[in-house]
Amino acid sequence: MNDLRLRPTTQKAMPEQSLRMDRFLQNDAFIEEDSIDLLHYWRIVRQYQWRILLLALVATILAGLFAFTIKPVYRSSATLLVEGKQGNLLSSIEDVYSMDTTRAEYFQTQFEIIKSPDLARKVIQRMKLATHPEFNEKKPESESQPFWQEWLAMLPALAPDKSGNTEADEAIEVDEAIKAEEQLVTAFLGRVTVKPRLKTQLVDVSFDAKDPKLARDIVNTLGETFIESGLEARMDATRKAAEWLSDRLQSLKDKLTDSENRLQAYLVKEHLVDLEGVLTLSAKEIEKNTETLATVRQARIEAESTYNKIRSGNRLDQIPEVLQDRVIQDLKSKEAELASKESDFAERYGPEHPALVAVRSEHEAIRALLEKQLASIVSSIKSRYEIARANEQAVLSSIESNKAQVQKIGSKQGRLSELQREVESNKKLYETFIDRFKEANEAAELGAANIRFIDKASIPIDPVKPKKKLIVALTFVGMIFLGVLIVLLLDFLDSTFKSPDDIERKLDQPFLGVMPLLDRLRNQPEALGQLVVHEPRGVFAEAVRTIRTGLVLSALDSPHNIWMVTSSFPGEGKSTLAMSLAQSLAQLENGEKRVLLIEADLRRPTLAKRFQLPPKTPGLTHALALHAKLDECLHNVQGLPLDVLPAGMPPPNPLELLASKSFAELLEELEKRYSLILIDSPPVHAVSDAQWLAQHVRSVIYAVKADATSLKAVKDGLRTLERFGAPLAGIVLTQMDVEKSKRYGHGEYSGYYYYQTAYGTDETSSS
Repeated sequence: MNDLRLRPTTQKAMPEQSLRMDRFLQNDAFIEEDSIDLLHYWRIVRQYQWRILLLALVATILAGLFAFTIKPVYRSSATLLVEGKQGNLLSSIEDVYSMDTTRAEYFQTQFEIIKSPDLARKVIQRMKLATHPEFNEKKPESESQPFWQEWLAMLPALAPDKSGNTEADEAIEVDEAIKAEEQLVTAFLGRVTVKPRLKTQLVDVSFDAKDPKLARDIVNTLGETFIESGLEARMDATRKAAEWLSDRLQSLKDKLTDSENRLQAYLVKEHLVDLEGVLTLSAKEIEKNTETLATVRQARIEAESTYNKIRSGNRLDQIPEVLQDRVIQDLKSKEAELASKESDFAERYGPEHPALVAVRSEHEAIRALLEKQLASIVSSIKSRYEIARANEQAVLSSIESNKAQVQKIGSKQGRLSELQREVESNKKLYETFIDRFKEANEAAELGAANIRFIDKASIPIDPVKPKKKLIVALTFVGMIFLGVLIVLLLDFLDSTFKSPDDIERKLDQPFLGVMPLLDRLRNQPEALGQLVVHEPRGVFAEAVRTIRTGLVLSALDSPHNIWMVTSSFPGEGKSTLAMSLAQSLAQLENGEKRVLLIEADLRRPTLAKRFQLPPKTPGLTHALALHAKLDECLHNVQGLPLDVLPAGMPPPNPLELLASKSFAELLEELEKRYSLILIDSPPVHAVSDAQWLAQHVRSVIYAVKADATSLKAVKDGLRTLERFGAPLAGIVLTQMDVEKSKRYGHGEYSGYYYYQTAYGTDETSSS
């Protein structure tokens, strides 16, 4: 058995197209263009332009019919002036009980009040809008109750008994009434428009209604109700303030009376008749006692000093106060005189002399008097010291007594001041509330509105909606844009190829040409494959010649001219392409060299039938498996230097034959005989035969069916072939509907082929 393992890519030199494909397939996603292809999008729009216009016209007609069936709605507007704070007599009350009307929040609050549900309810009740046809569209009688209830009503026995559910029914009716009222208020507010004018105190109030007169009346009523509501709110606030002040006045009066009584009772209790005089007298006494204290303290200090000298044992005759005593001085003088006299008598007389005895006796008497006088002086000093100390203590006691009296009077004065302040505060508060109460009573009888009409509403003439022209215009333009978006989305989601432009844009790969679709030969592949020979000046033949030109130019310098024709799936026209291309290449050789077409699709062979060869004609299978002679398997096409090697008998193992060494040797032998070899390969995604064949060819011609093969299928097929060393010669877009392409904005391709055909005709005629 032959080796079936996949071999690595061949080491044959790859042309420039192969390198481009290699760069393309290295990335999982296809290369995106740097800029948006506006021409492509324009072609897509042109492709569906009539459908887009038809969609826009139909939608516009329907929108116009709908707009003309809508009942017109009229809008009536009035202008209100919302002033700030006014100059009035009762500004103090408003300062206490109202907000600052000069701030932006005040105006915004007023604008929101206009749209409040409470104001809407007042207008609805005032104008009885609940019964107006504009807001109370009655349902047809057939819709008033479900059909099954009508049937049950015909059968009293089966009808539900409502006699016992009176309370429940009443509750339901109440709920329904409340719900209906809320819905009416919501519908009413939905038609109200409040629009303040910038940098002014003006506000425009509008209302939409199908009846223009009703719209005018509602706007005027809404403005009047708003003005009255503001006045009522102000009056109500003033009235409540007056009531509150009245209640507070009585309590303030009672509080003032109580504080006055407590002040009077305290004055009586503490005997505070002339508090200031008492304080002044006490202060003077303290000042006088302070001066006296200094004097007696000085006397006590002097007496204490003298007394301390006596107590310390000093000689009395050395104390200044003793020395200064007159009696002591006289006695001292007398004693000195007697002492002198006694000394003289002692020298003169004997000790017992009467004169000496008399002097001595007198001297002792004088001495006794002196001692007695000294004792009297000491006693006098002690008494004076004790008196001085007693005087000092008496003055200190008097001072402390005065201080205590002043402190007591001070504490009484603080309490008295507190009571007096309380009385004064209560009196002022009471007087203030009296003034406010009088103002509130006056304000209850006065009222000045700070909101008024500038322009009242009038009956509108022209409706504000529906704006029929605008609806029609917007519908037309919107549907055009919608149609364009839809076709662009369809193009984005469509992964097939509709034109050569798609090949170049989506794949960025070499493009060889287009094989047009011929409706007259759609089911005749045998005749289609012979068009190159039978109709050489036709569009189909010219398309094949265009593909041939690209192939020949790419192989000018290469001696290895084996090409493989394949596709992603069966039915994409690869066999027709291979057959037509082989015939066109043979026409180019003019008999100098021969061209060979090999049918390698051993599972579904078709070339033998298309070339009208006899049944069981030997072919590739016979040459490889049955060892038939090569010349017996080659069949010449009459009139052309073209030989065909058909598939032959379908083998049980096609892949083993194509992967065998014999097939490689056969290709080497055929390459020596023929200048050009085309191999009709099986589809890439159907079987793996094309992978083995790719290793033996110079390049691959990839057929893509127009408007059928997906981008992913082509991408996967090219990646598979590249992995096994098959450079891409180019892509051919097969079975392209030229007429459809013209309608879709790709008419340049069909015009090109028609031009080439005419040119070829002239050239043939001239030759």
